[in-house]
Amino acid sequence: SVIYFLVVILIYKQWYQRRVRGGCGACADDAVNCVDCASNDCLEFFSTIVSFQCKKYTAANEAEGTSTCLTNTEQKCNRAIGAAAPTNDGCGPGANDADYVTCEGASCNEGMCNSDAEGTVTLCGADATKCKRPTFTDWVGWTAVNGDNAWGCGECGEAAQGCFDCDLADDTLNCNKLETATFKCYDYEVSGEKLVKKTGDAGACPMRADTDGKCNYPGSAATKTYSVNNNGCGPCADDAAADTCEECEEQECGAQATALSVLAVLAAMFAMM
Repeated sequence: SVIYFLVVILIYKQWYQRRVRGGCGACADDAVNCVDCASNDCLEFFSTIVSFQCKKYTAANEAEGTSTCLTNTEQKCNRAIGAAAPTNDGCGPGANDADYVTCEGASCNEGMCNSDAEGTVTLCGADATKCKRPTFTDWVGWTAVNGDNAWGCGECGEAAQGCFDCDLADDTLNCNKLETATFKCYDYEVSGEKLVKKTGDAGACPMRADTDGKCNYPGSAATKTYSVNNNGCGPCADDAAADTCEECEEQECGAQATALSVLAVLAAMFAMM
């Protein structure tokens, strides 16, 4: 009975090796994940296979432990962007460049930051704790990029100018992302002895996506020396003198309002005659 048992084990081992593992002979007809090779050393690639870990994420892009990955080439991990579903439990490259970001090295798919204002994503690795970017001011726009405030992984230095950083939690998605929008307003210039709307289309005023759009324009008391705040974008300056500045909340609204103000002044002058 013992000999019979050993024979059964040996037969099963040979069948298993031919069906699902490397070994001598051709793959069985019903073999799973088996490839035939013709030379004596064609199985050497098994010795090059290494295991490494990648961060695993749920469909909601929340951290869910780690995955053990196998490869005989470069060690790569991936992470889904937006609503894309996780692929291969984070192991290997993503299915495409539009929905996944791929990085090289074990556990490199931890920490996700934006690398530009357009929303390009980069992975920072397990040691990253912060994301950074240039500061943004409504009606003015982005601070110019310099050596200290560039988009990406890391924190602002103590002497950094125009730099914003944020904490990168394990399941945080690009905390340095900022949704922006534009609002159209007219700018004004001196013509003769008065301020008039500049020719051409209204300017595109930068603002955060959740900011209420607003334009400012010269008021009835504005003279040709008055300086229009932020080229007509956003509200009046806090220190604007009385009646030198007016505000409106519709796109391209300043031109019509200014024309009405001028008509009101002319009407008042004729009334005094």
